[in-house]
Amino acid sequence: MEIEALLKKYRKKPLATDDELAASGSFSSVTFDRDSLMRVLPHRDPFLLVDSVTGVDFCGPESLVRGTRYIDPADPVFRGHFPDYPLYPGCLQVEMTGQLGLCLAFFLKSGRVDIPADAVPPAVRATKLLGALFLEPLVPGVTATLYARGITYDGFFGTVLGQVVADGKVCSVSAAEVMFLDE
Repeated sequence: MEIEALLKKYRKKPLATDDELAASGSFSSVTFDRDSLMRVLPHRDPFLLVDSVTGVDFCGPESLVRGTRYIDPADPVFRGHFPDYPLYPGCLQVEMTGQLGLCLAFFLKSGRVDIPADAVPPAVRATKLLGALFLEPLVPGVTATLYARGITYDGFFGTVLGQVVADGKVCSVSAAEVMFLDE
C-alpha cells in the first residue's frame, strides 16, 4: 500500500484495537521496561523515548508492536515548546515510534517474543521520513500508546508505520525508514 494511503487510513483510528489484537490469535501480551529495552535499542536517556513494550504480533503479514510513553510534565522540552501551551513535539513523536519500530525489528529478526540478557542493540541510521501527520496535541501528563507496524524490510533497509494515540485520539501517524548498518 502506498505511504500516503496508509497515513490517511490511520489518521483517525488506531493501527489495532485491543479486540483486533485478541482476535488475531498471534498477538502476545508482554511487559518489557526501559531496562529491558536498552538491550535492543541503542538510545539512552535523555533520548530513550519508549517506556515499555506491552505487546508483539509478528506472525501475520502485518507485524506490529505496541508500547507506551509517559509524557512527563517536567520534561525540559516543555520550557520551550511552548511555555504557555505545552505540546510534545511532533519530531519526537516520530522518534518514539521509530524506536518502537527497532524493537519490532529485534523481535522479527530473533523470531522470539522475549529479550535475552545478551541481546545487543543494532547499529542503525535514520534515512528517510516518508510522511507524517500531526493530528491532535500530545500534552504533558498523559501516557501515550505507541504502535509500530512493519511495512517493508529488505535485509538492509526497514520501513515502519508508527502511531501515537492518547486519550483515544490519534495524535500522529508517520512512516520512516532506517538502514541497518550491521546487516
